[in-house]
Amino acid sequence: MNNISKAGLSILTIIVFAVAVRDSPGSLENGALCGGRRYQRAIDPNDGLPRIGLNADGISGQFLVDYGTTVSSILTRAFGRADRLINELSLPDVEDATVAFKHFDMSQKAAEKRLGVIGTDILSALTVQITGSTLFVGNQPCEWRVMRARGLVPIPQKTFFSSDPPLTDRKYPNVPVVFLSIGKIHTWAQIDTGYDDAVYAHSVDINEALFQQLIIQGIALDHLADIDVSTCEGRESRHVYTIKDLSLVVETADLIPIIRVGTFYLILKPANGCGGIGTMSIPAAQLGVSFLRIFRTTVFDPQFGIVWLDGSAGVL
Repeated sequence: MNNISKAGLSILTIIVFAVAVRDSPGSLENGALCGGRRYQRAIDPNDGLPRIGLNADGISGQFLVDYGTTVSSILTRAFGRADRLINELSLPDVEDATVAFKHFDMSQKAAEKRLGVIGTDILSALTVQITGSTLFVGNQPCEWRVMRARGLVPIPQKTFFSSDPPLTDRKYPNVPVVFLSIGKIHTWAQIDTGYDDAVYAHSVDINEALFQQLIIQGIALDHLADIDVSTCEGRESRHVYTIKDLSLVVETADLIPIIRVGTFYLILKPANGCGGIGTMSIPAAQLGVSFLRIFRTTVFDPQFGIVWLDGSAGVL
């Protein structure tokens, strides 16, 4: 989860409380490709983060659906206690479960009704569809026939994202990915729905290993600017690059193109104590939340270990 801000730029966040209603499983007329409960989220040009309204132990507020973090968290002050357990959370298949959360705190003004973050420790047990301003959350996997008939393209998540990740010798964090190419360079990129890239839409964080690979391949990177980034260790400055005459291609692991993006930004992410792609010695990337608009429909199905993208998005 990243938060990017440009010096001197004030970003206004508009939060709209979301109310959940239940849709019948497999219902296509209401847009639910895999069934589940329907949630509305705020769509604001300054903040495209997917927040939904949930009830946690009788307290209502906004939770960020964040596929970029593996640990869920709650606002300590809102619950008035120091324990880490929530006994009731209004998500399908989680309502009656006791869930452990990491506690965090923030200023009263910043908090507003933001109660917490739902990470992949919970999301890896749920099927989630994000289409525009609507999320569908359920506990049933998607039907392959239905998804293919609606033009969705599967991206298998082998070794990346699953409802049953290995407990030992795990190579990558349990975070969903897509695959990318820039020229002849191919890599994978985490889908970070908690990464607010409002300053430079279509931001792609790259680690040092991928940066060096681009240089070796002779791809000219134009240094556009520097931005300030808030991390778990505080604020740091990062370089922003553009590439002329090359598109970013979102593809399957088998190099089948799905979407071609003409305007994008590469942000060099250095290693720090927060973990993530910056600490990896192999080339890796991370997508900002604005890519959800490009994808149109994104479905995370951890039970089958698949991310589905809308194959009709085409060239942008």
